[in-house]
Amino acid sequence: MRRPPPKLVQRLVSASEEVLRPDQALRLEDIAALIGSARATLYYHFSGRDDLVAFLLEEHLRAAADTIELAVTTARPPVVRLRSAITALAGFLGGQPGVCAGLLSFAGATGRLGTLMAAKDAALAAPLRKLLDEGAAAGQFTISDSRDAANAILGAALIATLTRWEDGRDTRNPEFQQALTDQLVRSVARA
Repeated sequence: MRRPPPKLVQRLVSASEEVLRPDQALRLEDIAALIGSARATLYYHFSGRDDLVAFLLEEHLRAAADTIELAVTTARPPVVRLRSAITALAGFLGGQPGVCAGLLSFAGATGRLGTLMAAKDAALAAPLRKLLDEGAAAGQFTISDSRDAANAILGAALIATLTRWEDGRDTRNPEFQQALTDQLVRSVARA
C-alpha cells in the first residue's frame, strides 16, 4: 500500500461509513465512484478493498488515539484527565458509530479481529493504562489491573454507543455522552 495524498485520505475517511456498511461489499471501482476518484488512483494506492479498509481502520484508530492522547497529556490531576479522555472518546465514538460498527464487522469477517484488538491496545488502551496506573498510585483510582480497567472503559463506551445507535437514538446527545462519562469515571474513581 502506498500512502494516499491528504485530499484523497480526507475523501476516503469522509466516506468510511458508506464504504464499511456490512450489507454491501463495495469494490474499489464502486468506492472510486462514491468519492469521485479515478479507479486507477485507488488501485495505485491499494491492492484491493481489504487493503483500503485496513487503511481506514488505521486512520480511524489514529484519530481516536490522537483524541485520547490530547486529553491525557495535560498537567491536571489523573481523575480530571480521565474524565477528559472519556469525554473525548464518547464524542469520537458518538460522531461515527456506523464506522465503528463497520470496522468491527470487517475485522470479524476477515479474521482480523486479533489485529484490530492489538491496534486498539497500542493506540487507545496504552495511554489509558498509563493514566489509570498514575491515578491508582496517587490514590485517585481503585483498580486491580489497569489493562482490564482500560479495556472495560473502552468496551463500555463502544457498546453503549453502538447500542444507542442501533436503537436509532442520538449518539451525539450531550446528556448521553455526559452520563456515559460520569458512569465510567465512577467505575474506577475512589469514593
